[in-house]
Amino acid sequence: MIPTNDNSRLSRSGTLRSSGPDRRAEASSQYPKAAWDLWTLRALWPEAEWDDFLQLREDHQKALAREREALAGLWAGDRSILAPGRSLLSSNPELKSGLILSFHQGPYQLLAEPFLAAGLEPVILLNQEARDSFREPTRKLMELLGHRGKIEWVAVGEKGFVRQLFKAVQDQRPVLVYMDGNNGAEGMAGTRSNGLTYALPGRDIKVRTGLARLLCRLQCPAHPVALHWDDDGELVWEKQPTQQWHRKDDPEQVTRLIFDWCFSEIMKRPHQWQHWPMLREASACFSPGLNQGSMVPAGLRDDFINAFNTCLERSAGSVSLVLDKHVEVWPGDVLADLTDDRFFPAEGMQDQDLHTLRGGHPTLKQLCEEHGLHWVKFHALRLCLLGVARLGG
Repeated sequence: MIPTNDNSRLSRSGTLRSSGPDRRAEASSQYPKAAWDLWTLRALWPEAEWDDFLQLREDHQKALAREREALAGLWAGDRSILAPGRSLLSSNPELKSGLILSFHQGPYQLLAEPFLAAGLEPVILLNQEARDSFREPTRKLMELLGHRGKIEWVAVGEKGFVRQLFKAVQDQRPVLVYMDGNNGAEGMAGTRSNGLTYALPGRDIKVRTGLARLLCRLQCPAHPVALHWDDDGELVWEKQPTQQWHRKDDPEQVTRLIFDWCFSEIMKRPHQWQHWPMLREASACFSPGLNQGSMVPAGLRDDFINAFNTCLERSAGSVSLVLDKHVEVWPGDVLADLTDDRFFPAEGMQDQDLHTLRGGHPTLKQLCEEHGLHWVKFHALRLCLLGVARLGG
């Protein structure tokens, strides 16, 4: 069930297996995509190593193969995969209204099917990009199954979308939400800028509070429902106890509670979760800001910046910038410190901007001549604040 207190929060010591304190995967020894994959996995299992990821990927491929087989059978006329969902709805009639909270696990595309089979007209709440990609495949599948019921697609942030949800709740229609989408109308950049900080075992991420605010405003039942494959390859639908929040409840606390449930389910079957990039893209360390991840103590930051600017103004020809870490800029505007497995927004820096630093210890004057004063006052200073570079004589 959804946890009701902070004692049930995910532990930061979780790991896929006992790896030993002296074992550590070297992200720098892998190509960037592989390093990203391992870094993302460590959000849930901080001690995960490369062979842990390879095992997870192998299990994930097996789960996808089972899913492709089952969905192919569905298109060929085998309807057995639909029975678990229909049975769940039949035995839990309260699901016919309120919000259905789910996430991208197993054959999540089937979430709407039992409702349409029962003659209901569900509402699906999602962002505009997801709606545009999800709507047509869903229409074709429901047409194949002979469902004549109508799905109403509501995009977060569009004019009148809250009014549409209020009407759906008043009309006793089910509203389906994939809560791990987590990007709202402004995309993941908006989540990183404005989201609530949420602690996973290995990393803080940012999560949207909009769904929780809706739950508090709508004051309707919320039903956590998850789909997954069991060890025998059979599809299982699980419903946790229904919750109901009100206007007096704290949306931030509600947000933490529903994500506690979501990630507790994900950690049971990580190989069946299909939205891993969320952990990378929502990482709190990618929140915007010059001093993000600064290694300079807050009380000394202004003094450090003043000292840097003084060197730039008075000693640019004799003060060098020394790169102390293995630093790269990766696709997606990411500055990667591969020495210490840290990642930051690149803020527009390009990997070629680091070539001179890798080849020697250029002076601030040389860097100004190569990149311009603005680049040095922003990027060179930021490299020092992040602890990947320093000024030298």
